[in-house]
Amino acid sequence: MAYYLDYVPKKPVVYSHVLPLGLKNHPRNKSDDQLKFIIDNNGFVGITLFPPFLKNGGDSTIEDYIEALEYVVDLVGEDRVGIGSDFTQGRDTAFFDFITHDKGHGRKLVDMGDINKHKLKGLETLHDYPNLTSALIHFGWSESRIRKILGENWVNLLKEVWGR
Repeated sequence: MAYYLDYVPKKPVVYSHVLPLGLKNHPRNKSDDQLKFIIDNNGFVGITLFPPFLKNGGDSTIEDYIEALEYVVDLVGEDRVGIGSDFTQGRDTAFFDFITHDKGHGRKLVDMGDINKHKLKGLETLHDYPNLTSALIHFGWSESRIRKILGENWVNLLKEVWGR
């Protein structure tokens, strides 16, 4: 599928909270072509921690998340990819009902049911972020790659956008 831009942005465009369609067929996830397109046009990809969009849905683990990170990094490189989480810890059912609807078409993208069943195992709370670093080390990621994905890439992107 061909993609094109009618308007070429002066600053990078970001997919802030996505996962690869290649690991789970879900209307919210992005195809390899879409992921490559955004990067090829000076964009950025934030890989979300939201379990319903991961391969194993509500049963997803930190390992499933790392699989998604590796998939995208292998596809587009490690310099324009980062963690795409706004971490929804402590939110109620009404919040999840809102975020799981496609705002453009109004269709429900995910049936959340019990929101407590949709926590990424190993990263249930903000206090669990060190588990991600440990798991990335366990999977053989270099310190440089870990630093990039866990924040340096976002900092570089924001400097580029804001000019600082």
